Amino acid sequence: MRERHAFEKWLTAVLTLGAAALAWAPAVPALAGVDTNFSCYQCHSKKEITPWIAETWLESAHARAGVKCPSCHGNHDAGFDSPQFIAHPGEDKCMSCHPIRVKESLAGKHAGKVKCTACHPWHTFSLAVARDPEICRTCHDSEHAKSYFLSKMYVVYKVMGPKYSATCQRCHMPDGDHNISDTVSSKELMLKVCNRCHSASFAGSVLAKGRLKTHW
Repeated sequence: MRERHAFEKWLTAVLTLGAAALAWAPAVPALAGVDTNFSCYQCHSKKEITPWIAETWLESAHARAGVKCPSCHGNHDAGFDSPQFIAHPGEDKCMSCHPIRVKESLAGKHAGKVKCTACHPWHTFSLAVARDPEICRTCHDSEHAKSYFLSKMYVVYKVMGPKYSATCQRCHMPDGDHNISDTVSSKELMLKVCNRCHSASFAGSVLAKGRLKTHW
C-alpha cells in the first residue's frame, strides 16, 4: 500500500507538471502568419478526414508562403472526377513556382523516372529529407552508393550533420542544380565539386581511374 501511495503521489506530480508545461508552451511557430481559414484545411484537419495531411502542410514552407491546397490540387468542390481537381499533382504544378529546378531535373537522368515528391515528401516538401542521403538510398544501390554508406564520410554526416561532410546532394547537385547528370557525365565539373573539400591533385587522381569510390 505504501508503494502504491508513493507511486500515485509521483504520478499526480508528473501530471500536474505536464499540464503546467502545456499551459505555458509557446504556440507552434508554423502557425504564425499562416492562414488556415479555408475549406480544405477546415475539413481535412478534422480527425476523421486526413488530419495528418493538414498538420504536415501547416508546418511547411508552402503554408508560410501562402501556397494552399487549391494551388496544387485545383478545385476540390468540382468533384473527384472533375478535370478541375488533381488528386496527385505532377511536375507541371511544381513548374509554376519552381521553373528552373524542374527544368534542371527534367534535363537529367531523373527525368521520367523520379517525380519531385520522390525526394520532397508530400505536403511538407521537406528540404531536410531531400538532402538526406537516406532518401537517395531508397532508389540507388550501386557499388558507389553502397561504398558511401560504408564510408567515414557517412558516419561524420550522421553524427555531425551536412556541414561537416559530403552528401549525395552536395556532390551531385552542387549549388542546388537538379540536373544530376551534370556531375555524373562531366569529370571536369565533378573535379570542381571534389576540389571544394579535396586537393585538385588527389581528386584528379581518383577521377582519372574512371571508377569513383567513396573513401577516406
